[in-house]
Amino acid sequence: METKEFNKTKRQLSVLGVGTWELSSDINENVKAIKYALDNGINFIDTAEMYNTENVVAQAIKDYDREKLFIASKVWPTHFGYDDVIKACEGSLEKLGTKYLDLYQLHWPNKAIDIKETMRAMEKLVSDGKIKSIGISNFSLSEMKDAQNAMSKYEIASNQVEYSIVTRDIEKSGLFDYCRENSIAIIAYSPLSHGKLFGNAKLMEDLLSIGKKYGKQPAQIALSWLLHRDNTFPIPKASNTEHMKEDIASADIKLNDEDISFLSGLEEKYYTEPISKGHKKKEDTINRYNFREEKTD
Repeated sequence: METKEFNKTKRQLSVLGVGTWELSSDINENVKAIKYALDNGINFIDTAEMYNTENVVAQAIKDYDREKLFIASKVWPTHFGYDDVIKACEGSLEKLGTKYLDLYQLHWPNKAIDIKETMRAMEKLVSDGKIKSIGISNFSLSEMKDAQNAMSKYEIASNQVEYSIVTRDIEKSGLFDYCRENSIAIIAYSPLSHGKLFGNAKLMEDLLSIGKKYGKQPAQIALSWLLHRDNTFPIPKASNTEHMKEDIASADIKLNDEDISFLSGLEEKYYTEPISKGHKKKEDTINRYNFREEKTD
């Protein structure tokens, strides 16, 4: 598995990570799939307190050298108060069975709590050695700048956002370019648009036309396009070993410039709205988020 630098952390991460949102109910299969990924060169695993999968990740990584892994988790917006951030992190560490997190992320923005208070707690966690780097997730360009400006000692290492071959709002907003220019990594969740790719017959035909050249499936081509993007680390969910094998194989594809150009044009034909857009519309009216009732990342 090819690796590349995770920007400001100076860590070498596998170009593909493992997402753990909405895994199957078969925990043994989930653990087996993650172990397969680790055995085949992936060292980056993403989870969150809201996912209820930190215990699954703990089972999967317990027999591996912790120092060689990059484990990321997230704190839920209702826990953005100073003391709550500290407590939430300690809870995640306990569930994961580790003394530190390589990356700790704010899961969504929360306008009800001063970002300076939240970031003060995050920086405290870094200073105490409980986390290595600070990240954010689902933050717009302006929200990301506010978060960075609220910090006094450290810098934002990454922004985890929805990004796929047909969902590219982060490019249009300027967030993608800003992150690239400022060495802030993009962690791309839902790289297959929550499976919506498979429901579009025309899109699948276009992906298949490219896939035939490389002997790969449409989903692998869609993942490969992301892997060719600067500064981007896709984290597809794979709750079984077979899907994990397919995801890993996508990292071996070397698309030529002509095919990259063709694939880059598919978003204009098949644009898929990100699920995060619906939540963003609620930010001015919801003081304290409660997304637990909704299925989201």
